[in-house]
Amino acid sequence: MNNLDVLSMCLRSLLKRKMRTFLTVLGVTIGTASIVIMISLGLAVNDRFDREIKNMGDAAMITVYNYGMAMAVPDSGEAAQSSRPAPVLDDNAVAKFNRMPGVRAASALQRTNIFIKAGRYILPGITLFGIDPKVMEVFYSAGAGRLLQEGDKYAMVFGANAELQFFKQNDPNGYSQRLQNYWMGDTNQEPLVDLLHADMSVSIDYSLIYPEYADPGVQPYKPVRSACVGVLNPGGYDADNAVFMDIKTVRKFISDQNKRNQALMASSGGSSGGSPSAPSARQPVGYDTVQVKCKDIDSVRSVSKYIREMGFYAQFPTESLDSIQSMASGMQALLGAIGAVSLLVAAIGIANTMIMSIYERTREIGVMKVIGAALSDIRKLFLLEATVIGFAGGVMGVLLSILISYLLNNSSVSFFSIFTAFLGEDKESVISLITPWLCGAAAFFATVIGLVSGYFPARRAMRLSAVNALNNIT
Repeated sequence: MNNLDVLSMCLRSLLKRKMRTFLTVLGVTIGTASIVIMISLGLAVNDRFDREIKNMGDAAMITVYNYGMAMAVPDSGEAAQSSRPAPVLDDNAVAKFNRMPGVRAASALQRTNIFIKAGRYILPGITLFGIDPKVMEVFYSAGAGRLLQEGDKYAMVFGANAELQFFKQNDPNGYSQRLQNYWMGDTNQEPLVDLLHADMSVSIDYSLIYPEYADPGVQPYKPVRSACVGVLNPGGYDADNAVFMDIKTVRKFISDQNKRNQALMASSGGSSGGSPSAPSARQPVGYDTVQVKCKDIDSVRSVSKYIREMGFYAQFPTESLDSIQSMASGMQALLGAIGAVSLLVAAIGIANTMIMSIYERTREIGVMKVIGAALSDIRKLFLLEATVIGFAGGVMGVLLSILISYLLNNSSVSFFSIFTAFLGEDKESVISLITPWLCGAAAFFATVIGLVSGYFPARRAMRLSAVNALNNIT
């Protein structure tokens, strides 16, 4: 028999027993739809996590803070109770970070607050980061203008949202209404200051913008002339709402601030009879923070582990999502297992259908053997029937899963709205995400399940004795 004859006999046999065929295909359909929907729920969660990570900023960045933990000394006896002092986040620590495998670059950040005035607009107490201009391009990119360069003593680079903090000097609100509107979701805020073309004054003293509150006992700090040379692309909350300068300039500002604090304490007699050299007025040892840029996202966890083993506190953007994603992955595996059980039951149904078909068609098999049908044709016939059942159930299962996915993603006043609320208000988020590869894989897998389920029944049909088959009264 040629292949067309085998296919014709296969279809006639399936259509002859319509109800049994339908129920078997229905079992495969339900099993396929179950596993596709279960996997699609996990894909939707992973897609949401990916977008959350992008919103968090550079996922390959690690921030190391200047508060280390005392390290236990690995020893026995009483020595085990001792500990090493907390490490210092200094140039030696930065050099060690740079030598770690998987690290592209490490750079210190010095933090303080400054006051900025641009014409009649003021920006009080914005965060100022000092960074080495030589490595700034490794960590940030400019959306307008340029980044800091060597020799930019008082030049500034603004974060993506830093301009929103400007407001009029005599504004009765005393804060930026534009920034409030931005946090409320109105992202179309007109700028007040043309950053790249405005003349600005910068000071560590609030008397720059509030001269009426200047302390008469201390000489006013002389502001410096500055200019904005660039605006960063969005890259995370801290960077977006801060200003950047050369780290040497920021160190000078911090030193001046410490001197002013000492002078204020001296002019007021000190809160506890202190002196200008009181320990509380000294500059902290080491840097405030260090940024570590990894070569790729896969290196982040291993590098952060090394840094923590040194005794430092390290944080990276995706860390807060790790536990949630781990829980979601476990739930996805559980749901997938439930779907796999459904498909396994469907496979047993296919095998049962094919075995029953052999019993009912014993005489037909005997006739085929007597008239000269090859054993391979008989095997091919029953394997093809099982494969057609698997393929038909797989295709119908994919179509059913697409329908269910549509209902999940578009139901607002139903049981499915519970999942929508869980995932948040992101308009781009979906409950179920079915991709083309998932559809193709599901249909192929169901077809393979049908083929495997029909293998042993096909072998049984091949081994039937022609004489015994013809003597069967069925």
